Amino acid sequence: MNLALRESEPVSGEERVATAGAQQIEDKPLVLLQVNCRSILNKTLEFWNLVDTYNPDVIIGTESWLREEINNAEVFRDDYTTFRRDRCTRGGGVFICVKNYIDCRELWAD
Repeated sequence: MNLALRESEPVSGEERVATAGAQQIEDKPLVLLQVNCRSILNKTLEFWNLVDTYNPDVIIGTESWLREEINNAEVFRDDYTTFRRDRCTRGGGVFICVKNYIDCRELWAD
């Protein structure tokens, strides 16, 4: 599993503010974790150990090798909102996991 970790800095003096109910998080850099999984299904323990170590806000995974019949709950935890695009053939596939306190949604563009 290849790993890249990035922390963003506030852009041009702007502060990042995220809300979680009554909780507010200010001046915290957004932490991104990018992982080339090469099959996450057989590496879930290793994957979540990385997540627990770095506590990223957003996880971007490539080469997930997941299939449509594999449920999110089999691989991903519920403290993240998960977006997946599986490939119908062997290999490939991507996912993005975003911490639940970050307001996000999937948009489709033609």
